[in-house]
Amino acid sequence: MRALVFNEDGGYAVVERPMPEPDAGEVLFRTHYSGICGTDLHAVELGRYTDDVVIGHEFAGEVASVGPGVAGWRAGDRAAVHPKGNVCGACPECRDGLPNLCSAPDIGGTAGIGSDGGMASYVSLPAGKLRRLPDEVSMLEGAWVEPVAVALRGVTRSGFKVGRRAVVVGAGPIGLLTVIHLRLGGASEIIVLEPSELRRAKAEEVGADLTIDPLADDPAAIFGGDIERPDYAFECSAAPGALDTAVDILPHHGALALLGVATSPVSFRSDIIIRKELTVTGSSSYAEEFDIAIRLLARKALDVRPLTSDVVGLEGVFDAFERLRQGTAIKILVRPED
Repeated sequence: MRALVFNEDGGYAVVERPMPEPDAGEVLFRTHYSGICGTDLHAVELGRYTDDVVIGHEFAGEVASVGPGVAGWRAGDRAAVHPKGNVCGACPECRDGLPNLCSAPDIGGTAGIGSDGGMASYVSLPAGKLRRLPDEVSMLEGAWVEPVAVALRGVTRSGFKVGRRAVVVGAGPIGLLTVIHLRLGGASEIIVLEPSELRRAKAEEVGADLTIDPLADDPAAIFGGDIERPDYAFECSAAPGALDTAVDILPHHGALALLGVATSPVSFRSDIIIRKELTVTGSSSYAEEFDIAIRLLARKALDVRPLTSDVVGLEGVFDAFERLRQGTAIKILVRPED
């Protein structure tokens, strides 16, 4: 079978891989859709990906067969894959209800980063990484569970309160999903800072009240003047200077949530954070948010289909990478069998 693999020497290649066989406790999983994540575009710079790993950590499909010792799953069962779904359950973080911060090595490896993921027709996975998809959630929607959960945790971690104003910096998939969650959560005003015209238009489509091109209009000059300062800022871009922008526009006692993953060290004005007594919160992946994301999709509380720019086969992934880098697409899903 063909698979998209990462290599440390410079990126990706579509290669032939043998059909995997599930070991004890594993299932053979057939991928229907796998999303290209922003971290996939910067795997070399991030230095987190295992050499020669099949990438793809946002994926959904069905169980093809089960290995020895697997209970509760059978061929044909539909599931989204929780890439870090196997945790130790015994470390201080797990005991404190923070499985996303488990300090033990991920059991079986993080799918698509530390162990093989969804950019192949089939992959063997520990059964503990599967999360059942109800009939109301399509396979395409199932590939969105992971990023929906990432954005949901960011909003939850920020302490956002109903009726408050918010600014979202960056309107990639996580930024757009953050807009959707804020709208669902009762924000009175949502403003998005994004240089891409395509992404600004999409932000307005999914619930932003106003979008601003920060390269054309200085946010620091606008907020506090023509526009009231937000109570919350969500930095979803990791772009150079974006963190300083968020700090500048917040009022005293404002809250800043960090969701964007930078590929290099980021500088910021700590003196302004101190002087304004800002609250700065990090947000890492998801805990209970993964299951909540499935429930939200099942209830049709949010619609991810308009955020899906295209679906391609493995032969189209390199063009898809380029489109995403250039900002001419929002999210591209891959069907490995096509």
